[in-house]
Amino acid sequence: MLLAENEQDYLMEFRRLTGSLGAEVLGLDLSAPLDPTDMAEVYAALCRFSVLLVRAPELTSEQHMAFGRAMGDIEVHAFFPNLGAGYEQVTVLDSNDGATASIWHTDETFLPHPPLGTITWAKEMPSYGGDTMWSSTTAAYRALSENMKSYLEGLSAVHDLAGLIAMKARFGLDTYEQYGEAIIAGRRTAHPVVRAHPVTGRKGLFVNPTYTTHIVGLPPDESDLILGFLYRHMIKEQFTWRHSWQVGDLAIWDNRSTMHRVIPDFTEHRLMHRVSIVGRPE
Repeated sequence: MLLAENEQDYLMEFRRLTGSLGAEVLGLDLSAPLDPTDMAEVYAALCRFSVLLVRAPELTSEQHMAFGRAMGDIEVHAFFPNLGAGYEQVTVLDSNDGATASIWHTDETFLPHPPLGTITWAKEMPSYGGDTMWSSTTAAYRALSENMKSYLEGLSAVHDLAGLIAMKARFGLDTYEQYGEAIIAGRRTAHPVVRAHPVTGRKGLFVNPTYTTHIVGLPPDESDLILGFLYRHMIKEQFTWRHSWQVGDLAIWDNRSTMHRVIPDFTEHRLMHRVSIVGRPE
């Protein structure tokens, strides 16, 4: 375990932040070698609380990657830029490049195995605004009526990268040539609408407005109606947590049980570094 300055052992603490998700981690020093026992405790807390917050003002890119690797393989992102040679797994989210992710989403659900988790570090923040919100998709599922749960059971939905590219092209952030390339690339996968978390066993909704295009086998109007209802339901206040970042904050979230978005209420520079943990077959 980690040692305090007086060399007395102490345990990490997890201070719960809302009723549905989120906990602040106290007593985790990422500048020290990562102890397997500590990492097992962090991973268990991630599965329980869905989002963890660590204050890490002096975090280096090497430590950022090491923390991700302590939980699994880390990916090179499908389309965002990265820090370059030797640091390809550190994604750069720069508001100057339009990388604000202001629509609710779960990361890269167009992949057959979307990232297990995401670890984002605040490098530069505006003087106000730029908060991130998370939603617990397990809490949202739990609150559905039994009739709706029965209706959704066994349904699958298609998640497609091309939908995001088309949306960005409308605002000049991507081109329609890139949209065509995304269609040809076939970065799309069908996932169950309701999935059980592989560790906790808790069921959750697995659709999101950014990547989900339709529910397989339903008429278009019925699919749109059901998805629209789920999107509104999943972001009710009682299922969400909103975090106001400080420079040096590190947020780790479980991609299997959350959606998230950035609040685009800022004009100053916002720069984040992100490491994502490769998804595992479930």
